[in-house]
Amino acid sequence: MEHSRRKRRSTEDIEKAILEAAAGFIEEKGFGELTVTGIIQKASIEPVQFYRRYGDLNGFIDEYVKRFDYWFSDVAKDSDSEGDEKERYEKIVNGLLDALCDNRIMQQLLRWELSGNNETVRRTARLREFHTLPLCSRYAKVFEGSDLDIVAVAAMMIGGIYYLVLHKDLSDFGGIDLNKEAGRERIRNAVRQLSGLLFSAEGISCEAVGIARQMKKDNVPIDKIGKYTRLPQELIESL
Repeated sequence: MEHSRRKRRSTEDIEKAILEAAAGFIEEKGFGELTVTGIIQKASIEPVQFYRRYGDLNGFIDEYVKRFDYWFSDVAKDSDSEGDEKERYEKIVNGLLDALCDNRIMQQLLRWELSGNNETVRRTARLREFHTLPLCSRYAKVFEGSDLDIVAVAAMMIGGIYYLVLHKDLSDFGGIDLNKEAGRERIRNAVRQLSGLLFSAEGISCEAVGIARQMKKDNVPIDKIGKYTRLPQELIESL
């Protein structure tokens, strides 16, 4: 035979080829330049193999973001990790820093969201916000009764991390270079220091929250937990 028979690829192989093709395209050119034709050519697949899975480019982007968005994959999972509230908060914020610094695709997604204004961009941003709400609600209850607006503080911290990471290849900030481990460690230490200040705010007892969580695991009645820890019933129920 003058031409060789093309080896048939499995469903998993095709899916992998599509994702790898998209990743390479996005890392090089960003989400704004992503096209179905570009993915198909780079993945060496037939158009029907793409359209049958995703329908169109917007459908693909929606699914892609769900797979690779740091809030969905790594960082938000830490909200259920062991440790007291302060340690968990530090782990989430510093986890965001490390995940975003090392993930060029997520950097490109944030750049796309900042520069674009279409329904797909708005949808991906809203989707991340939707999955962030439980974290905000959790810590709002922890700080309930204090004058500290933990959600607003978190917004500034996360926004600052976004800026520092997206700006790191242009310039450092006050001598802090996030392309170097020493620069990242300075930010991690700052998060730890700020968390210490936040969680020592008047009316907040991280120790009491930790005790309440353990008592709840041991099936101690809510009213007794409140009596011994002096925490609000709503907070105890949310733990």
